[in-house]
Amino acid sequence: MKPILALVLSLMAAPTFALDSIGTVTARLEGADLSWQVLTTEDGAAMVQVNDIGPLTMVDTHAMGDGDVYIGLVFQDEPSIDVAPVGITIDIRPEGAAGPVWKSAGASVAPTLSIERLNLDGAGRIEAGFEAMLCRGDTPATCETVIGRIETDLGLP
Repeated sequence: MKPILALVLSLMAAPTFALDSIGTVTARLEGADLSWQVLTTEDGAAMVQVNDIGPLTMVDTHAMGDGDVYIGLVFQDEPSIDVAPVGITIDIRPEGAAGPVWKSAGASVAPTLSIERLNLDGAGRIEAGFEAMLCRGDTPATCETVIGRIETDLGLP
């Protein structure tokens, strides 16, 4: 009985963080519809980072659900729906960190992004469709075209 009581007390003493979804990423890979949640904690830390470095604005989105997904966008000058990113990186790990990564880097076709909404005011928001040729990191000759969507707040302060 004492070990169970010690376990319960240690769980009660551990800090908890409420995770809230601020958006989703969806895609179809290997015939499966995949979905991920972009999360934020109650202290405001989000799985989205927006950084300005000189004339570049980088938007890095990480999401969890059916494994993990990462979408990195690089804009030159002011990002808007009329300006395509100068760089797009998409990595999908449908089995999580232990499984293979499907990545756009090194693929024969560059990813494209069709932005319907991009707002950097307030909390910020992006809504866009993407299409990318992703190749498996462990077998680079295995590639597949992936079509998906990103709809998330950017978690800006």
